[in-house]
Amino acid sequence: MALMDRKRYGERRVVRKRTFKKRRQTGLFVFLGLVILTLGVLIFFGTDLLSSRTDSESVGQVADPTVDGAPEIVSEDASEEDSATEEETADETADEEEAVDDAADEESMSDEDEPTPVAPDDPTMSLSVPKLGINGAVVAGGEAGLELGAQLVGGAPWQPGSNTYIAGHRVGFPGTGSDHIFYSLPSMGQGDEITLTDSLGQVYTYQVSEVFAVTPYDTWVMDPTGDDMISLQVCTETPDDWWTIGPRLMSSGPESGRLIVRAQKV
Repeated sequence: MALMDRKRYGERRVVRKRTFKKRRQTGLFVFLGLVILTLGVLIFFGTDLLSSRTDSESVGQVADPTVDGAPEIVSEDASEEDSATEEETADETADEEEAVDDAADEESMSDEDEPTPVAPDDPTMSLSVPKLGINGAVVAGGEAGLELGAQLVGGAPWQPGSNTYIAGHRVGFPGTGSDHIFYSLPSMGQGDEITLTDSLGQVYTYQVSEVFAVTPYDTWVMDPTGDDMISLQVCTETPDDWWTIGPRLMSSGPESGRLIVRAQKV
């Protein structure tokens, strides 16, 4: 009896082991099948998802390709025009600089070529003022000058920076060179020409720069200014009345005036 029980129990164990082994094999096959199926799904659908995502991103990038603040397109023609303009400007600047240099060279050569005046032994000169019809009037020092023509009061044209100061009569003395020599001096204006010629034949040319009147006490008008210039003086009725021929002008008293015509050397 006991032996039969053991035999039955042994057979049951064998059957159980076989059943368990079959279940393990079946479970392994099922697991492997699921793994293979999962890999297939991932390979198939994963590629489509990746491709779809890439296409979506590409579409998104193309949707708005414009970049804010993009530089403007510069045409080749505009670049050529700018280059041409710069070249023209550079040429014009070079031409202007060359012209300035040429002018400076000419001025320097002119200064170098101009001979230095020689002081003559005889200071007597001749005066020409086309505006007044004066041509070769005598200019001499002292009282003799007021009889022969006009008086050289101070300075000399051959002295650098000199104010050559010459005085003449408005009425003067009949029959002499002083007769009405500066009668029309009030008519002088800017730009009028005055010429002096010394006893050596050296010519000095001036152009009028200003005309004004002072009192007999304003002797500063005879002082040098540092420029080569000439001053012509005549008495007037008053500093404000340049044309009247009256007693104040004839007496040259303190109430009279002094008309001054200044001219710069050219």
